[in-house]
Amino acid sequence: MIAWAAGVALILAFGTLLLLGAGKSGTFMALRVTARWCFLLFWLAYAGRPLAILFGPAFEGLARRGRDFGFAFVASLLVHLGLVVWLFAVSVGPPVSAKTLIFFGIALFWVCVVVVLSFARVSKLFAPTATRVLRSIGMNYVAFAFLADFDKNPLRGGFGTFIGYAPFLALAVAGPAVRILAAGLSFRRKGKEVFLF
Repeated sequence: MIAWAAGVALILAFGTLLLLGAGKSGTFMALRVTARWCFLLFWLAYAGRPLAILFGPAFEGLARRGRDFGFAFVASLLVHLGLVVWLFAVSVGPPVSAKTLIFFGIALFWVCVVVVLSFARVSKLFAPTATRVLRSIGMNYVAFAFLADFDKNPLRGGFGTFIGYAPFLALAVAGPAVRILAAGLSFRRKGKEVFLF
């Protein structure tokens, strides 16, 4: 799945650059396209287990493959980051603000933390509760970063802009909602705190 996800990201990136050019505007569009692909993979990792808690066996397969979707997201994110590097290479001045770089840099930091904690050898160095809390913070910050990125006015710019933003914004809002509902249901069933939100 990892190679397949990265391959799709590469096809999307190079296809967009071939169609629109490898300059600044074409690279910005390639970043938008690959960001959406990354988000879909992230969302499946982020919401899979909560969906199984809420809706039962129909989503068990999705819940079991959460780690796979997570690594697929990271593989696709590497392609996206390559485009960020390329954007800086083809731009005369800084193409994005320092504030944007810091905000998404923190998201990248949390992606790295969650990836490192997904290896048993590393996670055993921490108390189980600490590992769950760190994973929860990391996953939710990344979800928030996607939400902030998609939180544009989807009605501004016509139908193309609407299609480009609205469905992803809806998923970005639905993800945390599903996790909160699943956490509440788990708490009621098991009578203990769960770190899903």
